[in-house]
Amino acid sequence: MKTAIPKRPAAGVSAVLLAAFAGVLAAAGAGQGQDAPPLGFVGMDRVVDLAKAADASVASFAPAPAALASFVALIDPVHIRMFLRASRPADLKLAAAVGLAAAAAANPALTVEFVGVSEDLAEPHALIAENSVTKAPEIIVYWMGSEIVRLHPEPGAEVESELAEQIFQARTQIAEASVLDHDFFKYTFHKDLVALDCKRCHGPGFLIR
Repeated sequence: MKTAIPKRPAAGVSAVLLAAFAGVLAAAGAGQGQDAPPLGFVGMDRVVDLAKAADASVASFAPAPAALASFVALIDPVHIRMFLRASRPADLKLAAAVGLAAAAAANPALTVEFVGVSEDLAEPHALIAENSVTKAPEIIVYWMGSEIVRLHPEPGAEVESELAEQIFQARTQIAEASVLDHDFFKYTFHKDLVALDCKRCHGPGFLIR
């Protein structure tokens, strides 16, 4: 008894099946929304592109000189994480200002990342819960791995200036509270903290950083 060999589907049938599969994929993509605001981590270039598309003035943005100088002066690692609703032009414009200011500083000690969130702050749930985000836009700043600043910039704010000032003040306050802790300053650069009174801690042989 011969084993029946399955016949290859006719070319027309294969074409129909492929077309149907493509339709399913297209429908899935449409359901998710290819043009829907991004959720989760979003690259800076995309944030800037979205901001430019939403507001043409972003293309001519230049960071405030004082803020830029402050970012350039950073030596110890500062990381900025910004949560934004990419569906809102005001959020995008603020995020673009933060990203472009950091890019202009070109300082490897300063890093920035963006997280797109849903309108109701329900997604991405894990990141929102982990960072205790209750409002957007929200900017969280970490200095040497520890949170030091949390901001909620208003639409139209000169966010890079506000951010630079808050980072400087927070670092100064931490340094002042640790002014007698030689171990802290031994491993912490603070030459840019010009308001800090180091007379009480810098003695003979103590290396100023």
